[in-house]
Amino acid sequence: GVWTKRMQNNLLTKMHEEKLTPDMQRKERNKAFDLLDALSRSGSLPIVCAELHVFVAATHCFENSLMATVIQDNINPIEKMEKSMLIIASTIYGLPPVHLLKNEQEEQRVLKYSPTLFE
Repeated sequence: GVWTKRMQNNLLTKMHEEKLTPDMQRKERNKAFDLLDALSRSGSLPIVCAELHVFVAATHCFENSLMATVIQDNINPIEKMEKSMLIIASTIYGLPPVHLLKNEQEEQRVLKYSPTLFE
């Protein structure tokens, strides 16, 4: 896929974006690993406490406006987004969607509008 790099040269300049080709993606990945290598002195300094934050973004597009989707199409957009979030969480945590729900009442509610999640 295409990556978008957002950066600013310093705190006083404006943010700018650029699309990264596969070759540019490889170069950026190598630069990140080179930085990690330098910070840990090629692994000789242990990184005792570190956190990795991963941001997963998902968008939903409907053919009509939000109000038209709800009123004219009779579609609840929250149910569509919840289904997507369960699919993403299931993938990240390696658990079936049913194990991510709070209780049996939630399970029955989601089963009503997304039965394919439970197959």
